[in-house]
Amino acid sequence: MTDLLISFDQVQYFMLMFVRVMSMMMLMPVFGATYVPAQVKVALSLLLTSALFSVQRVSGLSSIDISEFSIGLFFLLVFKEAIVGFIIGFASTFLFTAVNFAGRMVDTMMGFGFVELTDPLSQESVTVLGQLKLILFTILFLLFNGHYFLLITVQKSFELVPMFEAVFPADPMLAHFTYLVANIFILGFKLAAPVFVVLFLTMVALGIVARTVPQMNIFFVGLPLKIALGLATTVVVLPMLTALFRRMAEGLIQDIWKLLYMLA
Repeated sequence: MTDLLISFDQVQYFMLMFVRVMSMMMLMPVFGATYVPAQVKVALSLLLTSALFSVQRVSGLSSIDISEFSIGLFFLLVFKEAIVGFIIGFASTFLFTAVNFAGRMVDTMMGFGFVELTDPLSQESVTVLGQLKLILFTILFLLFNGHYFLLITVQKSFELVPMFEAVFPADPMLAHFTYLVANIFILGFKLAAPVFVVLFLTMVALGIVARTVPQMNIFFVGLPLKIALGLATTVVVLPMLTALFRRMAEGLIQDIWKLLYMLA
């Protein structure tokens, strides 16, 4: 019966674990999406924290050398654990940021950039093809068991970065995040390259036609032609983009592992 009792220190430990888990879940793809209700995010974070706390309690909770409880120290630890969660969650969003960037770039080239819709779920302005790509790659991410990896990341964060022991090396983390931000543009260009190249060559060909046959209304012909070629190319290259996205998801795993080892 005494094993069921929870001390005040364990309550503080549970709250600190909940802060880290909640910080990650608020930003992670799929779980932290804007269309997921806040109540669901809190409930899922509480469920994960309860499961992880039980495991941590059996294996032995980390301790901090303090003579007595201090409100200031507790809030400092809350801020520290929140920073750890935000760093991991923020790093996991870069993959879908690259997908969104690629979709907007293709939409602008096709002429869909002027037609922005309001997503009823997120209440954000989105482009047509960009939203379609985001939905398709989210489904692929789930098929690749990416959501399982995100849950494993939450659990591994407590193994690699124990409570109260996180460090924040400025230079390595700055270099790593600089690499991740630069990688957004690289991955975005890779995803958009097939359609982008086809549309660029189409515009060059239309320019040549406009110079040789000035009587033709090139704007009347060009816009539907670019839309048709863009959609057709997207359908044709989608299997190749699927393989590329899988490699990108595997790269995301490696980047987050590196980040966890930096924080350890």
